Amino acid sequence: MRGEPTVFWVGASTTGGLGSPAAGVRRLEVDAQGGWQLGEPIPVGGNPMFLALRGDRLVIAHELAPGGVSAWSVQAGGRSLAPLAELGPADGDPCHVAISPGGAWALAANYSGGSVTSHPIGGPGAAGAVARAAFTGSGPDAERQEAAHLHQLVFDGTTALGPDLGADRIRLLSLDEASGDLGDLGEIAVHAGAGPRHLVVTGRLALVANELDRTVSVLDLDARAELGWYPVDGRVTPRALGVSAIRLTRGDLVLVGDRDADALAGLRFDRAARTLVHVASVPTGGIHPRDLELTHDERFALVADQGSDSIAIVALDAEGVPQELVGTVPTPAPACLARVPR
Repeated sequence: MRGEPTVFWVGASTTGGLGSPAAGVRRLEVDAQGGWQLGEPIPVGGNPMFLALRGDRLVIAHELAPGGVSAWSVQAGGRSLAPLAELGPADGDPCHVAISPGGAWALAANYSGGSVTSHPIGGPGAAGAVARAAFTGSGPDAERQEAAHLHQLVFDGTTALGPDLGADRIRLLSLDEASGDLGDLGEIAVHAGAGPRHLVVTGRLALVANELDRTVSVLDLDARAELGWYPVDGRVTPRALGVSAIRLTRGDLVLVGDRDADALAGLRFDRAARTLVHVASVPTGGIHPRDLELTHDERFALVADQGSDSIAIVALDAEGVPQELVGTVPTPAPACLARVPR
């Protein structure tokens, strides 16, 4: 219903590498006027950097070496967490996790491991990796693209799409919901040096935020082809930080976290022409925007500024164009904003 607050779970860094060390994950409410309430931290283990939600289950990627995945039950009216599955090993700095369409499996994108692992989340003690799909490849950036670096997983139906920053590829995988086995379905190449980080799927297209060259690619999923790529904000002087998360509003505005500018950038998506053009950027007032998410009514975008221990609340217009910073939530090293479905 209109006027109900949007609820998020906030993942964070506990190591203090960027921002202050966090004590756990936190529950955040944002109301229709941009007001907010932040819960106390709940300890869930080391470096809960990415969270995924499905019903009353919260799955966490612990971005450590080797790192792992844990599953939690959301309880007490959505305000507390209880362990569901023991922490199970992943394959090297898991930075993203996605829950399968059937809800029984979590797939982890392992950045330093260059791989995807599958983890059962159905019951106590069941989070150990069952299958591993490893990838090879490299790109022209010798420092950042010396090997495969899986950065995200998004399900499109039964196919999992995994941006590989190191090899300039979108990896395509199948998951056997009965066994957890992973199958290689091929790949989609993007232009050299792009460094694909995160993507969103819309219809039979995917929009990919390319971290290294500060662009967004448009992909045809049926043709498995990159149709073009467009600058996020050509006015910004690169600082070798690049762009991060990407979202698409109902008004076909693409929102991208711009770490070189410490800003939220908006690009208008022309669905018929399959093109993008930058229309606005709003400074978040913080440092190093790592993740972003929308309130359910899309009046606001929230940006997790990990380096400044803050979450920015940015007002959007009816299309989703960023307008102005209207609030800041202080919290240590926020890295992920997982929105609770209605």
